[in-house]
Amino acid sequence: MPTVSFRKAIARVALLACLIWVAACDPVMGTGAGNPPDLSKYIRVDPTAQVVVLTLVAGYPAGDYQFNYNGYAGGQLVITVPSGWHATVQCENRSTIPNSCAVVAGRNDTAPLAVGWSTQDPLHGLDPGQSGSFEFDPLTPGSLRIASLVKGSEASGMWADLEITAQGVPSMAAPGS
Repeated sequence: MPTVSFRKAIARVALLACLIWVAACDPVMGTGAGNPPDLSKYIRVDPTAQVVVLTLVAGYPAGDYQFNYNGYAGGQLVITVPSGWHATVQCENRSTIPNSCAVVAGRNDTAPLAVGWSTQDPLHGLDPGQSGSFEFDPLTPGSLRIASLVKGSEASGMWADLEITAQGVPSMAAPGS
C-alpha cells in the first residue's frame, strides 16, 4: 500500500499536469500555438472600381494571445487604404470573448470615427462565433486604427494600424513580424 507522502507526490504531479493542460487552452490568453495566416487571403482589391474588402479575424489562433486581428496585435497589422476608395470590413470573432471592429482616430477612443464605421454595437461587440461587417469611405489621408471598442480590448492590444494614403493600392501587411 502506498505511503501518504507517495500519494501526495502523485496528487501534485496530477495537479501540475492539469494546470499545464488548462494553461494550453487558456480562454483569455489564447487558443494555442499556430502560424499567422497568409494575409493576401484576407484582402480583395478591385482597382478599377476602387473597392477593397478586408476580412479581420478577431482572436485568430496564431499565437498564445487572443487579443489580435488575423494573428497580429498592438498595431503589428498594417492596413493601407487610399483616400477616395470604398472599403468594406468583414469582422469575424473567433475568440472566446466579445470583440468588435471599429475605425477610430486614436488610442482609447470609445466611439467610431464616423457613424456606421463599426460593427453593430461596438461597445458590447460580437459574441464568440459571430460576424458582422461595415463600410467606410476615407476621404482624408492620415493615420487611424481599427480597434475593438469592447472595454479593455484595445488596451490589451486589440487594434490594427489603418493608414489612409493619398494614392496607391490597398494592402494588408505585418512588416515588423
